[in-house]
Amino acid sequence: MGSFQRVLAAAVLLAGLGGTARAQSFDAVGTRAAGMGGAFVAVADDASAAYWNPAGFASGSIFSLVLDRTTAERTGTGLEPGQRQSGWLLAIGAPAAALSYYRLRATAVHAVAGAGAEGARLEADTLVTHHAGATVVQSIAPGVAVGATLKLVRGSVSYGTAAPARREDLLRDTGATSGERTRFDADLGVMAGVGAFKAGLTLRNATAPSFGGEAGREPLTLRRQARAGVSVAPLAGWIVAADMDVVGSGGSPGATRRVAAGTEGRLLRRLFVRGGVNAAVSGDRAPAVSAGASLAATASVLIDVGMTRGADGAARGWGVSARVGY
Repeated sequence: MGSFQRVLAAAVLLAGLGGTARAQSFDAVGTRAAGMGGAFVAVADDASAAYWNPAGFASGSIFSLVLDRTTAERTGTGLEPGQRQSGWLLAIGAPAAALSYYRLRATAVHAVAGAGAEGARLEADTLVTHHAGATVVQSIAPGVAVGATLKLVRGSVSYGTAAPARREDLLRDTGATSGERTRFDADLGVMAGVGAFKAGLTLRNATAPSFGGEAGREPLTLRRQARAGVSVAPLAGWIVAADMDVVGSGGSPGATRRVAAGTEGRLLRRLFVRGGVNAAVSGDRAPAVSAGASLAATASVLIDVGMTRGADGAARGWGVSARVGY
């Protein structure tokens, strides 16, 4: 078995160890990635690779900087489950190393077990995490690189309850935080490329750190997430990509595996466009469609915008970012 196969096998095995409780979804950061429907593991050629696939730096720009803001939510109605997440990312990198900081906030709302129609209540739990990371990248064969983002994660949790009529307020504010802790974690990635074709694999939250758990509450865990992807450049300036979760991801119990497909390309000299679709392969299959664009303010500075919409039950969101690359 070659070096690339050994790395893939180890990552998939570690992902299979699983995780528990609610978690932040894989697609929590990245306006450009979201615009491609989340099909970005085998693209990851800017500084957001620190999150999406650390090995992507090996084939990216000599220097890259990304400042990114995203938000998405699935509000639901009545006693249906609901979710809201948001993310901030600041990353700076080069082919061999990078530094990053991102903040993620994920809230999940669900009905209180055993509550009757007259006494119906909703319960929400929120996990806020601050990730400070350093990425290292190593080429292990021609066209094959591995990378790791080693992180300190500061997390806190909060819980709240409310009547169904206040579900949107509950998604935005669950009250005072507690159980603040700092944990070590790591994200691992592999990228292999031959000509116009690339394949990637990312394992996030390798140590599955947990936060909270006070007063008899179940701790909130950053579940291990593994996603594989492929991309191809059929024409100069255009990319087509597809991703699939190797293990379930998402922010609710019974997490589902998702698939994504997207494309990105240059439409005009200063204008890039992208689009994609994302759907679950089990459970709630409500698809979401994404679109986005980038305007080149200068030869090396781009402004990205993106939006996600979908059928009832699908997450809806938006993102904006600034990228610098040389």
